[in-house]
Amino acid sequence: MIYDVIVLGGGPVGCFAARLLAEKGLSTLVVEEHEKIGLPARCTGLIGDEAFRCFLLPEEAVERSVTSLCAFGPLGTSVQYAADCVLARVVNRPHFDALLADSARRCGAQIMTGSKVSAVSASSNDCAIAIEGGKIFRSRSAIIASGGRSNLTAKLGLGRLKHFIWGAQAEVAFADAEEVEVYVGRTISPGSFAWVVPASPGRARVGLLSYDHPRERFFSLLNDHRIKPRLRETPTPVIAPIPMGSLSRTVSNGVVVVGEAAGQVKTTTGGGVYFGLLCANIAVDVLTQALEEDDLSSERLSVYDERWRALLSKEIEAGLRLRRFARYLSDEAVASLMNFAFNDEIMGRSAPFFSFDWHAQIISRLAKEMPRRLLARGIKALSAS
Repeated sequence: MIYDVIVLGGGPVGCFAARLLAEKGLSTLVVEEHEKIGLPARCTGLIGDEAFRCFLLPEEAVERSVTSLCAFGPLGTSVQYAADCVLARVVNRPHFDALLADSARRCGAQIMTGSKVSAVSASSNDCAIAIEGGKIFRSRSAIIASGGRSNLTAKLGLGRLKHFIWGAQAEVAFADAEEVEVYVGRTISPGSFAWVVPASPGRARVGLLSYDHPRERFFSLLNDHRIKPRLRETPTPVIAPIPMGSLSRTVSNGVVVVGEAAGQVKTTTGGGVYFGLLCANIAVDVLTQALEEDDLSSERLSVYDERWRALLSKEIEAGLRLRRFARYLSDEAVASLMNFAFNDEIMGRSAPFFSFDWHAQIISRLAKEMPRRLLARGIKALSAS
């Protein structure tokens, strides 16, 4: 059988794309290397409410809604933000992924787990996917949704993602986790942050993003005086790289790349689900038209690359600039920035620009409002690095 589309990767982005394709009547196969969809879980499971409203995501996987967060900075700084609406949902990621896979199956997509791709080749009229063990599957086109660590893009001549930050996280028995907590400071993770995200009752996901030594920084976080007394077990973290920046090309003959495999990630927080879903939606639209026209050349598919970059490139670049600015700041500068950003007057002027998922506008707004002395400290720290 020759499929219309083979999707490489059975995560939320790949399964969502498969569902959309199958709904359009396209024969679709999802190839996933792990035996069980959703495992191992490497995500905090914090997904903005906008994604649920935009794509009617499975509510059955939601463990709680988030309406507020508290940020703890160095030198005793702390601020709280409370919204008058739901900002995000905390989902059980294995269950969430499995529900998306079930939805794709119900629409007619086939899903094959425990199948690692050993080779892939593609042209404008034929894709061949070889699975370890010898099986070869053919299709008219392919979607690469195999995650940020995938080597499939390199095999197709699209290069590799070059820059990453490390995420380390564990779900643990945890006391008194009622809202999302964010921790910043050089002793936590220089230029980045840690989190406590409440999950099911009595449990939380504790983790951090780090440029280096993620395991060591994770266990140091567990010994923080605000964390350690509430731990009810000693966890083993799951550690994974998260792309910081996108591929220079995300299409070739017969192929489009979506999600973390393309670097479609919020570079501020490391979240990838919503951006990946948005890009999968674009990819399916472009692929569907290209299949109807029987033109799967890289030139025809380049519309996908243009459309997703028009939507997300400013967000990705704004997050990268913020990270470069913040990476070498002292704790004193971080505390000053927090006090500035959460000042009542600044908050009032910035509130219209705040979004859980879209950060470029609020970053730009705060940069314009920032006192020159704070801006100069960030620039000085950056130049000294």
